[in-house]
Amino acid sequence: MMKSLYSGVAGMKTHNQRMDVIGNNVSNVNTTGYKTSTVTFKDVYYQTKAGASSGDATQGGTNPTQIGYGSSLGTVNQIMTQSGFTYSDSVYDCAIEGEGFFQVIDESGNIFYTRSGVFSVDSYGNLVDANGYIVLGTSGDPTNVETGQSQRINLYVPPVDNNIASAEKVVNGYGVTVSASTFGEEGNIAFTIVDSDVAYATKSGDNLTIYMDLSQDFGALAFADIDENSTNEEVQAAFDAALMEFQEAINEAIQKGGVELEEGVLPINFEMDSMPNPDEILAQNAGNTLTYTNAEDPEQIDLQLRFTADTAGEFANKYEINIKTLSTMEAGTAKAKWKDDVLTITIPENGVTLEALQEAINDAAGGDPNKNITVEEVEGDLAGFDFGARLDGATERLGLEQGADNFFADLAVALSTVNLTDGRTAGEQTVADLETVAIDANGVIYGRHPVHGELMLGRIDLVTFVNPTGLDQVGTSLWRDSLASGDPEVKIAGTEGSGEIVSGALEMSNVDLAQEFSDMIITQRGYQANSRIITVSDTMLEELINLKR
Repeated sequence: MMKSLYSGVAGMKTHNQRMDVIGNNVSNVNTTGYKTSTVTFKDVYYQTKAGASSGDATQGGTNPTQIGYGSSLGTVNQIMTQSGFTYSDSVYDCAIEGEGFFQVIDESGNIFYTRSGVFSVDSYGNLVDANGYIVLGTSGDPTNVETGQSQRINLYVPPVDNNIASAEKVVNGYGVTVSASTFGEEGNIAFTIVDSDVAYATKSGDNLTIYMDLSQDFGALAFADIDENSTNEEVQAAFDAALMEFQEAINEAIQKGGVELEEGVLPINFEMDSMPNPDEILAQNAGNTLTYTNAEDPEQIDLQLRFTADTAGEFANKYEINIKTLSTMEAGTAKAKWKDDVLTITIPENGVTLEALQEAINDAAGGDPNKNITVEEVEGDLAGFDFGARLDGATERLGLEQGADNFFADLAVALSTVNLTDGRTAGEQTVADLETVAIDANGVIYGRHPVHGELMLGRIDLVTFVNPTGLDQVGTSLWRDSLASGDPEVKIAGTEGSGEIVSGALEMSNVDLAQEFSDMIITQRGYQANSRIITVSDTMLEELINLKR
C-alpha cells in the first residue's frame, strides 16, 4: 500500500518537472533564436515478488511478478528545427538560414554559441551580441582567409588624410582645376562669378557669389612684349602671370566684400591643364573697314575708313553702323545717333572732315565707353570724298566683327557655379562615418566610406556540430559544447553544409503554442491522476487504522 503512495508522489514530481519545461517553452515563445524542449518519462526500479521460470515436459513456465515504484524524468531534448524570421531595422542583426551557430567570446576567453544574432558595434569597433560578448570570425579583408582559429571581429575604418577642397571642370575645351588654399571642411563651398562694375562678394551658407569687373584685360601687361619671336617659356610665364592676375582679382573681390570665411579657404586657386593659343588670351576690339574702290579701276581704292570699338569684347560684334547722306546739311559737318545696337551717321553729300565725324560719334556715345567707336582714314581723303555720288540716296551698312572677350573673362562666365568638395582634415574614422554597411550571405561585412570607397571590414563565421541537440544551455540564448555535441567545426557561412546569413533579420522562437497547450492539458491530467493515487492510498490506510477500533 505504501508503494502506491510513493508511486503517486513520483508521478506528481515528474509531471511537475514536465510542466516546468512547458512553462519555460511558453515563457520563451518570443525569445530570439530560442529552441523548444520536449520531455520524456521513464519508469524506475521494480520489486520482484516472483521470478520467472521455464517450463518442462510436466510443468509450464511462469512470468516474473514485479511491482514498480513509479516514474522519473527520462530526457529533456532540444528541438533544433529552423524557425521563421522577423525583420529588423539594423543591418547588424543576423539570422542563420540553415545549420550552424554564431560564436561569441566573453572577457575571460570562454566561447559560447548562439542562434540569436542581435548584434551591434560598440565604441571600440567590436561586433558584439546583446550580452556584450564579441562575435568571432575574421577582422579586415577576409579574401582568401580560410576558416580556422576564429578571432574577435573588430570593424576597423582607416583614418582619412588631409585634403584640399577642389573641383575639376572642362571649360571651353580646357581642363580647369579650382581649389581652396589649404585643407579643411571649410573649403567645401560653392561659388559663382557675376560681372559687376564693383568688386565685392556675398555669402549665404556655403554659397559664395563673387562680383567683379569682367571687362578687364587680364594679362595685358604680361603679354605686352610677347610676339612671334618669344620662346615657349616666355609665353608660358606670361600666361601664368595672367592666370595669377585673374585669380588675385577674384580673391580681392572676396576680401572687399567683407565675407568672413574660415581660415584656409582664401585664396581660391586656379590651375589649367593646357595653355590656350596666345592670340586667344587677350581681349580683341571689334571693328570693320569700309572701302570704296574707283569706279573705272576696281583695283584702285578711293577711300578706306576703319571703324573700331574702343572697348574690347564680343559685345561689339552685334553693332551695326549705318551711313547716309543729307543734301541740306552743311559741308564738313556730321550727325550720329544710337538706337539699340545701330549707330546711324548722317553726313552731307559733298564730304565731311574726319574730326567732325569723330566728334559726332563721340557725342552719340554720351560718355558710354562701350558705345564709343574710333574712325580713322586708312587711304584717301574723307573731306574731299563725294558721298552723294557714291551712295546715291542709299544707306551704307557696316557690321563690326572679330571682337573677343578676354580669355579669363570668358572662363569666369563659362565656369558657372563651381562646387568645391572633398575638403577635410585628417582624423580617425569609425563605423559611424560609413555611408552604408551590408552583410552578405557568406557573412562578409562591407562598408562604403565617402573617402575610401568600398571597404571589406570582416567576416562572421559559423560553427556546426555533429549532434547540436547535445549542446549545454547556459542561458541568455547561449550554448556551449559538451561531450555529447562533439567538437565545433568552424565554417564560412553558406559552405560545407552550414547555413547562410540573412542580414537585417532575426530568427524567431520555434515554440509551437498549440503543441505546448496540448501538452499542458495532458500534463495537468497526469498530475491530477497521480494526486488521486495518493488520495486513494490515504483512504486505504485510514481503513486499516480503523480495524483496531
